[in-house]
Amino acid sequence: MQPTAPTPAELKTLLLQRLNLSAEEQQEFLEPQYKLSDPFLFRDMEKAVIRIHQAIENNEHIGIFADYDCDGIPGAVVLMDLFKEVSKCSPGIFDRLHVYIPDRHDEGYGVSERGISELEKLDVTLMITVDVGITALALVADAQSRGIDVIVTDHHAPLEILPAGFAVVHPAVGNYPEKNLCGAAVAFMLVRGFLHRYGEQYKIPIGWEKWLLDLVGFATLSDMVSLTGENRMLVWYGMLVMKKTRRIGLQTLFSANGVDTYRLTESDLTFTVAPRLNAASRMATPMLAFELLSTGDRTRAMEVVKELTKINDERKLLVARIVKDAHVRLAARELPDIVVIGDLTWRPAVLGLVAGKLSETYGKSFFVWGEGGDGSLKGSCRMIAIHHAASLMHGLPEGALLHSGGHKAAGGFGVAKEQVHFLEQALNDCLQKNNLEDDSENGEEELVEVLAPLTLPLSCATLRHLSVVRNFAPFGIGNPEPLFLFENILIESSKKFGKAKEHIECIVTDATGAATAFTFFVDEAFCAKCEPGKTVNILGTLEAGWRGGIRIRIKEILLYSTYEK
Repeated sequence: MQPTAPTPAELKTLLLQRLNLSAEEQQEFLEPQYKLSDPFLFRDMEKAVIRIHQAIENNEHIGIFADYDCDGIPGAVVLMDLFKEVSKCSPGIFDRLHVYIPDRHDEGYGVSERGISELEKLDVTLMITVDVGITALALVADAQSRGIDVIVTDHHAPLEILPAGFAVVHPAVGNYPEKNLCGAAVAFMLVRGFLHRYGEQYKIPIGWEKWLLDLVGFATLSDMVSLTGENRMLVWYGMLVMKKTRRIGLQTLFSANGVDTYRLTESDLTFTVAPRLNAASRMATPMLAFELLSTGDRTRAMEVVKELTKINDERKLLVARIVKDAHVRLAARELPDIVVIGDLTWRPAVLGLVAGKLSETYGKSFFVWGEGGDGSLKGSCRMIAIHHAASLMHGLPEGALLHSGGHKAAGGFGVAKEQVHFLEQALNDCLQKNNLEDDSENGEEELVEVLAPLTLPLSCATLRHLSVVRNFAPFGIGNPEPLFLFENILIESSKKFGKAKEHIECIVTDATGAATAFTFFVDEAFCAKCEPGKTVNILGTLEAGWRGGIRIRIKEILLYSTYEK
């Protein structure tokens, strides 16, 4: 017996009931208002914007030191856009602006001595970090000793002692109410602070900063911070700006990958844009990604897009090879809560992706390492919901790691070769000793994650029903996309697609109608569940189809049997 098909209005009511919000909160959730708290609630915001103004007025050389990922690089472009706007009233500033993004393989994560030295050679006297620096106590002190004032903007977990830079702009320092901002969003708050004090002096139009929200929203999605509070608002408006972005590089990237900006979703950004930008630092140089986001040259943008597509394809092959190797090694092991695995031949730059895939497959937290350029071991970790990467690494005994950084869901680390064999035990001991599971940060967010799916018939796979679902976007951490259960579904036909035939698409029916269902990256066992003539229960989401209409993205096939007429 098929479930009753709710009308679009009834579906909206059902989805709202699951949020457990008041009527006023429901309205704010569905239509966020552009309201941000006072940026001067950050402890050192006043000092930071005054120092930037001083550097501009005194014709100083300014350096931007950014992380190499899809949080740091957009944040660097956000700051560069500010200086570009200021340059209309202060010519020459662009000649004195220098962007440094470290090499992921040779330098690793964070502020580096090489980067400081390069900026020093360029006569930089003010360095602004983006998405890095909060744990770089010695290196920030080194820069200050060289006559380079450092403004640290970061969002990663701080140590008990803060860096002794000129200013520290961080959600955990001061009274800014939103504590879960990504790195680019913190840089955006610095821009807001500067405009509040000096925007009129440099004739910057009121509201100009909203054009920066395309990159701020993108970085918020990419860095997997919770899409609640101000973050939801930043992404909500960021998506609106992204649909009409002025950035030549993004326009070119969208066009090359068939992304319809009119129907742009967060999945287009996280599964199409982010991997290609991240491939720059993993397989080549992060400056390719920076150039794409900042260039005004359409010809150069096309060249960069082609290069990013090429190296992203290479990245996919490399990750697949490492994951396959890891599966073989893990098959003979009894896995603890936190698993450490690695090989000297594995490239550290792609191991965050590897750790993520392994964590998803095995339901465990993974620390994955390879040999870095300096002979030490470097790696990345990805955590299940009840574990906190930064807290765990900070809780390890002294000497267990050479360095570490990160937030709740992910992090990076370095470990000496003689210590790596003891790391797994140390991590699991730390987890138990310090009772780091089920920390209070999970709380309500995790309750949302485990809500049971709504049961729908295929007759609800309509544009009107999808429009209702999209009202609850953007989806991500803290606001998962609604899952639906489609029961007693007949597989009418199925076919594999993709270059390596690694994806599958099915035509499915029930007593109420027909639909297209698909998923990416399947194995033979999954394909066996999708053979024509079988009935299945499909757990999935609704989304727009490639050729119009609606399709179901399969998350899981819960049960199946041979169909009998």
